[in-house]
This record gives sequence, structure tokens and C-alpha cells, in this order.
Amino acid sequence: MAVPTETPSGSRGRFLRLLRKAHAWVGLSGASLGLLFGLTGFLMSHRSTLKIQAGHTEERRVQIELEQPPATIEALAEGLATRFSLPLSRLRWRVQPPRPARFGGQAVTAAPVWTVQVLGHAHFARATYLPGNRTVDLEQSDASPLAALQRLHRAEAGQVGWILLADAFAGSLLFLILSGTLLWTRLSGPRVLSAGLALGGALVLTLIASRAW
Repeated sequence: MAVPTETPSGSRGRFLRLLRKAHAWVGLSGASLGLLFGLTGFLMSHRSTLKIQAGHTEERRVQIELEQPPATIEALAEGLATRFSLPLSRLRWRVQPPRPARFGGQAVTAAPVWTVQVLGHAHFARATYLPGNRTVDLEQSDASPLAALQRLHRAEAGQVGWILLADAFAGSLLFLILSGTLLWTRLSGPRVLSAGLALGGALVLTLIASRAW
């Protein structure tokens, strides 16, 4: 007795059902992040045109004294973390090497600058230090809830968990675009029309982006 083989239409139908379920579940799981990115993106795009108050940030600047000049930027970061009871994992630091500059019409070499940043979406700070000094310039910022959401949108805090979550959301968008296109054409629909819509959208995007370049 011959074993019946699966017809192409049956295989296509099963694939479309699985794809439709995956499309729905992926879209539902990323709905909250999509709402966040959409709302903050709208506010950032129209805040100057519509005079929208898109959050604010309060800044404070102080100067703190050190017991002795640190030998390395790592020692500076550890000292600041201990002084303000912060985990060292929240700190990022970098050294800006000496660079050519002009002062009073004369060519000079600017001193190196050490920068230590405390990462966060709502509360963040930056310490600026010139090697050899006994003082550190500290700038602390507190963002309003809406400004903190905008920092999340731009991934300015640099926290690994949020970066991975944003990457997952970006991958979900790509999947939704591809799966939605396949579901719309049903794998055998008007491919010329779908290609025309996709090409038209790409042309409109390119035109708008080129005018703002």
C-alpha cells in the first residue's frame, strides 16, 4: 500500500498557520516596547514643531577634593565608587589623550582628560578630572520620568540588559515585517503588487531622508 505524500497546498497551509501564530505571539510580546518606542519617538520628532514639553533634566555641578591624586583612571573610578557607595559595574571610564589646540592664537597641546560616568536612565553623573589635580568636577543629572523614557529610547544609559532587550525588539520587528509580507501575499498572491508597495515605501523613505541629510 502506497503511503500518501503531503501535497504542496497542504504543506503551504500548515506553514502559513504556524507563521500566523508566530506573527501574533511575537507581536503581542513586543507590544509594550513598541508602545514605548512609538510614544517617545513621536514626542522627540514633534517637540520643536508642536512645542511639546518632552521632559526635563535637572543638573547640579560640584567640585570634590581628593586625598591624593590617583595614579590611574581605574583608581579614580574605584575611589568614586567607594565614596558614593556605587557598584563599580555601573561606572564607565575613558581617557582623552593630549591633543593639539590653539590658545590666544598660539598652538598648544591640551592636557589629557579622564572621564568617569555613572550610568542610569533617570539618575546619572559624570566626573571630569585633569591628571595631577586634587579636585574632581562632578556633574549630576536627574531626569524626569518622560526624559528617562527618552533616554531608554536612545539607549543612552548603556546597560547590558536594556541593550539586549532593544536588540530583541529590533529582531522582532524584522521578523514581523518578513512574516507579515509572507502572510499578506499568502506565498502565492499578487507578488507584483507587493513588490511595488515595498519599492514605493523604500523610495519615499529615501526621498525624505535625502532632503534631511
